[in-house]
Amino acid sequence: MQFRLLAVPLMLALLTATASQAAAQEFTFHNQSSFVDETKIMHVYGEIKNESGAAIKDILITASFYDKDGNLLNEYQRQPELRVIGPGGSAPFEALYLDQKTVDRVANFTLSATGQPAEVKPKQLKILTSNSRLDVLGTYYINVIARNDGDLTATNAIVIATLYDKDGKVVSIGRALAEPGYGSTSLASGQEAGFGIVVTEKLQTYKAVRYSLVADSDQYSSDVVVLQAAGLGVGSTTNLNGNGQQSGCLIATAAFGSELAPQVQKLRTFRDGVALQTFAGSSFMNVFNSWYYSFSPAVADYEREASWLKGLVRTSVYPLLGILDLSTAVYDLLSFNKEAAIMGAGLTASSLVGAIYFAPLSVALVLASRKRSLKAGKVKYVLVAAWLASLVLVLFGEILASSELMMAGTSLLVLSVISTVVLAVMRAIRW
Repeated sequence: MQFRLLAVPLMLALLTATASQAAAQEFTFHNQSSFVDETKIMHVYGEIKNESGAAIKDILITASFYDKDGNLLNEYQRQPELRVIGPGGSAPFEALYLDQKTVDRVANFTLSATGQPAEVKPKQLKILTSNSRLDVLGTYYINVIARNDGDLTATNAIVIATLYDKDGKVVSIGRALAEPGYGSTSLASGQEAGFGIVVTEKLQTYKAVRYSLVADSDQYSSDVVVLQAAGLGVGSTTNLNGNGQQSGCLIATAAFGSELAPQVQKLRTFRDGVALQTFAGSSFMNVFNSWYYSFSPAVADYEREASWLKGLVRTSVYPLLGILDLSTAVYDLLSFNKEAAIMGAGLTASSLVGAIYFAPLSVALVLASRKRSLKAGKVKYVLVAAWLASLVLVLFGEILASSELMMAGTSLLVLSVISTVVLAVMRAIRW
């Protein structure tokens, strides 16, 4: 009898331990990074993945911190940013080490998590647009517009932004509640709202090369959208379609009538498959997108009503497609080093764009002005200085992994190449 009484608590303890072990095995942790801020608080960032075949809620992450001898210093618990993680899904998290007196002794840490079964949330929230910028003080601003496509009101709607460095590690997290109206954070069915996210970790924000967005509420969630981060002082605006995908070239899309048109797909393939795969290419695209999206929505809206402009854009796009084909071939030829490859592709594209698009325009302007004499002496010195400056900026941008220097260098290099080609063409016809 006494053995039976002892066996019951032993069996319960064994079952509890087995359940805890099974719960721990349902999660894995990825893309972790850590840093200590000015107030001696350690931040641990990362993503937790649900490896089970069911949705999980009430997730509690335990971060255990150890010294160099393996002694436990402290344990802290935090929840991930998403309230429910679907099967195979991930959520960003931030764990904090709050003991300022012993933070210098932390040598490593381990992570574990538990949770409870939940219903899968329908993905009825859609992220429509996002724009972001990094100011000189290191504050990263992200403004998002999202919509509730579900039949129910989405209460406590929030958008979470996760910032990643060039190695794909999480370096900071920001979040903001919906702002559909004064005093409300809920989205009615079909309603859109803005979300103003401010990330203030200035020791981390400058590292960001991309960021992801996900919308969440008590009833619904959204697909994850991944975008390129903006550099210092440069705004980055992205329009998205209903599936959470980046829109292609707005002007080309309006000209060919669909984002699925082969011509638009080719433009997007070069952007996503070539330019954005490198540090130099993504830095230049940040500057280009800031310029392009400042006017392209208005042009695209007008273009849809003007058949003559559609025809003009279609005609002008076809040479560009050939240029991108040749530039991609150069990229593939130099693919043993992706940064060298994108520089070769960029020089090729810039030269041909200058020869095909800008040189004829310059010749036409000279003819129209009836001034056929060209004094190229001073212009050559300016171009030489621009070339040298651009190459120095690119070199130091690469060495220092500075997106600001790389954005300035690549932009100046493209302008220098185009200007040089235009000047060479005009000199060739002896003007």
